[in-house]
Amino acid sequence: MERMWTNWYLASEGVENDAVVQSAQAAEQLINPDYDHTRQLSDQNLAGVRELNGLLVSYNQLGVAQAATLTQEQLVNAENLLAGAAGEWLVDQAVKSVAAAVFHNVILPCKYDRNRPVGDNQIDNLVITSTGIYCIEVKVRKIAGKLFDFNRLGRGIYDQISYHKEALTQVLQPMGISPNFIKTIVVVINRLGNDDFKLKNQEDLQRAGSQVVKLSVLNLFLSNDGFALLNQQQIQAIEQAIQSQRLPDRRTYPANVRFKLTQAHLDKARQISQAVRLGIPLAQNVTYHGRLNDYPLTGLTGKQQNMLWLIVGRLYGFGCGMLQLTRSELRTGAGYGGRDFLRLDQQLSELAEFMQQSKLFQKAKYEDKKLTVSVSKKYSFLFNGCTKDFTCWNYQLLRRISLNNAKTLFRKLLQVSAAGCYQVSFEQLREILAVPDSYSNYEVMRNKINPAVLQLVPFFGNLSYEVVKSGKANKIVGITFTFDKFSPEELLTLREWHKYSTNISANSHLSLTEQLKAEKILEKNFGDCLK
Repeated sequence: MERMWTNWYLASEGVENDAVVQSAQAAEQLINPDYDHTRQLSDQNLAGVRELNGLLVSYNQLGVAQAATLTQEQLVNAENLLAGAAGEWLVDQAVKSVAAAVFHNVILPCKYDRNRPVGDNQIDNLVITSTGIYCIEVKVRKIAGKLFDFNRLGRGIYDQISYHKEALTQVLQPMGISPNFIKTIVVVINRLGNDDFKLKNQEDLQRAGSQVVKLSVLNLFLSNDGFALLNQQQIQAIEQAIQSQRLPDRRTYPANVRFKLTQAHLDKARQISQAVRLGIPLAQNVTYHGRLNDYPLTGLTGKQQNMLWLIVGRLYGFGCGMLQLTRSELRTGAGYGGRDFLRLDQQLSELAEFMQQSKLFQKAKYEDKKLTVSVSKKYSFLFNGCTKDFTCWNYQLLRRISLNNAKTLFRKLLQVSAAGCYQVSFEQLREILAVPDSYSNYEVMRNKINPAVLQLVPFFGNLSYEVVKSGKANKIVGITFTFDKFSPEELLTLREWHKYSTNISANSHLSLTEQLKAEKILEKNFGDCLK
């Protein structure tokens, strides 16, 4: 977890503004596919990233890990860059119908004065029409009232528009284009969406030769700004000159970050949310696609099953990357208390071989006291995602269930916890439970199902089953398990003892003898962690 959440963004002085905008757009679109330029302009244009960052802050406060989190300065900086880029995009769209050529985010060389080397000047939008060359400075602001006061922009706005004109004049001077053809416009856009505000204190800008308009009238202004002055040949020459002199945008800010968010991060964020809400460590949260429950674990011992599901839990949201777990990590995580390490190595080798033969994994190998595993691309959907088909449970519950059949039924019943019913043919159930052919169906009921139910009644309220028989021989052909409906998240946390004990005593389908037996099993398997 720590590795994944230390690289979900890159903070560096070398991160350029364009990289911030593009990566932030990609991150928000990943979180919300409906994210568009309207949302990008709004004052909630980084809502998904903010929510994720807040979740990580809360998770860090649990003290179990330390994920990288963004500062308020970094968040606000990204929001401002996003809004600015959205405003410039809107200007591009507004002028396309009346412009002969449109440039966005133009960087031109500029000699500011004799005592300074040649620098550069950034123009938000540059529009060429037959009536002139327009340098457009876009100001995107939150305007909650009915007025926008240009005094809010400070004196810097005058330098901006004068430098725009100067930079373009220097580029076009060799062509003999008069500076009179070069005009400046300040366009004001409201991040809150409405355009019914009025402009105030713009007179000084107008006296300086700049026009001041709202986005809604920009197109109209350009359409009615005087008579044709430039012919098509001149327009093409101006366009070529700008293209040839244009510089790459290398602008950066100290608070710039490049977002590296992936679907795997969002998948893991689901578990982090559960960790924050329910207090369950990520290491105990096993999440995967429900279809994995149908895969028979033939030949695996209970301890090997425990280790398998520990590995599955670690693989969630890991993509097809290579996961490596040491023998010590597997032993501790699976609660393996034995000291026979040769036997443990043998079991892990057998487990790796089982995993490799299952075709679910691209690689599964145990050597040098390390298990290396990666998921097959074909089956990666079983380990990566966040749909209604995914199931999750607390690893400590499954690990402490002592019977293999009970472990499997635990997973299958939890998968349908919202319905409170699991109906299956007996042939399919035998396959899922990996029952040998030598067992009759009645032996399966007596030796497999009944003992498993006694282990599970504490966790599934009013758990019972009914078999379906067919033919004169009353052959068992199906079985239906029923129990009280509940949210699967309820079994992500270890509840208080009395909750599970009550489920046993309140189950009217159990005889008194069965209730006492179930209590003893609960005490043996969970007594040390629930009381």
